[in-house]
Amino acid sequence: MENTFIRELDINIGSRSTVLKLHQKIEGDVSCVVWDAAIILAKYLEKLNENNVGYFRNKAIIELGAGVGCVGITAAALGGDVTLSDLPEALPLLNLNVIENKMCWEGNQGLIRIIPLDWGTEVELKSPDIILLADCVYYEESVLPLIRTLKALARSDTEILVCQEIRDTQKQVECWELFIKNLKKYFTITIVPMEDHHEEFSSLDIVILKLIKL
Repeated sequence: MENTFIRELDINIGSRSTVLKLHQKIEGDVSCVVWDAAIILAKYLEKLNENNVGYFRNKAIIELGAGVGCVGITAAALGGDVTLSDLPEALPLLNLNVIENKMCWEGNQGLIRIIPLDWGTEVELKSPDIILLADCVYYEESVLPLIRTLKALARSDTEILVCQEIRDTQKQVECWELFIKNLKKYFTITIVPMEDHHEEFSSLDIVILKLIKL
């Protein structure tokens, strides 16, 4: 794909290490780069796997707003059965990264499929064990559709991990507040303590939330 460059990310899988090679666009919108929140969530998944060997093995996982696929490909490299979803226009770059990193996720018996998904529309998917979101709360108009999709997908025992950079512009503050306000109606929210984040990949302005459907 033209006008892209590669960002590498080391992922430890048990006693071995693999390197994800993620194509991102030189120019584009929200689904074209590796956001810091995606890296922090990916490394948090790595730490979960280190503390609970085989944590993701054979678990059904869906990433919403997958973008370039950093988080979901990491989950597959850790052995997960992963569905990557985003808007149709984001899928070519996402597919490129899935193919680029095929040896990483296939080598640990992970699985990946890619689907188009517009939040708020009817969801015809089996409820997963884990739902992942990284830096998905950007636009006020997408907040309620995103929550509707989370409600439709989640079971009462589905683990939902939301990683978000908390930005200080008024528009972004209001968007995040709207998200949390409406999220509380349907989910319990637990903030993952900073000491539980990856030791080298954490930031005070990036939070990880665990959600469970009420």
